[in-house]
Amino acid sequence: MIAFLSDWGNESYYVGVTKAVIKGIAPSVEILDITHGIEPFNIRMGAYILQKAAADFPDGTIFLAVVDPGVGSSRKAIAVRTKSRRIFVGPDNGLFTFVCEDLGVSEVRELDNVKLHYGGSSSFHGRDIFAAVAAHLAKGIDFSEVGDLLMSYEVLKFWKAYAEETGVVKGEVAFVDRFGNVETNIPGTLAGRYFDCDDKVIITIGRKKFEGSFGRTYFDVRRGSILLHEDGSGYLEIAVNQGNASEVLGIRGGEPLELRKA
Repeated sequence: MIAFLSDWGNESYYVGVTKAVIKGIAPSVEILDITHGIEPFNIRMGAYILQKAAADFPDGTIFLAVVDPGVGSSRKAIAVRTKSRRIFVGPDNGLFTFVCEDLGVSEVRELDNVKLHYGGSSSFHGRDIFAAVAAHLAKGIDFSEVGDLLMSYEVLKFWKAYAEETGVVKGEVAFVDRFGNVETNIPGTLAGRYFDCDDKVIITIGRKKFEGSFGRTYFDVRRGSILLHEDGSGYLEIAVNQGNASEVLGIRGGEPLELRKA
């Protein structure tokens, strides 16, 4: 199985021709779209959504992930094999930061075996390199055949989630979804140690402070009010009931944040 994620959108032909290349190499492989709605060039958003999605796919899945503003530059094309036998194929630009942290890295290789490439475009590595190599891996070649072994890979700088002894929970804004919900990297289990349902929580982002309620569903608060709750992937989400939390809080992604009981 190949799980496919990109920032290409669904309006262009890129997704279709990339799948055609995969099918040309490995006709029987199943291709599942995670999303092609990553905000253009937003590596951090892609990395966090890949982390959330990967947890629901079985061991042995090959992930084709393309959020690649540096295509054609000196950034490497890589494949990462994790300890769970999942394989991630894409650009070496930090896109695999969080899946590598969660799943553990077994081996990283540069995709420099040109015999496995489809074409030589300098601006369409998603089709010509990443998709072609993913297809060959799905067809059964050994991981070592994709290219030379690498001793390191690029990681994003981020604010790791943790709690202070005072009960202040810290982390960062992971990304904003299409409803304006603010996704964080704070595990719901961590927040749940310090906040109970209906607790009032002070949200601090830079110099800005907001008050929200800790709960389970959007309808635990009145329309237009701020809610903090655990989302479907187990991380804390900041939402506004029938509103846009990103606009209310004035944030886009990557901002450090802290939470404390009011």
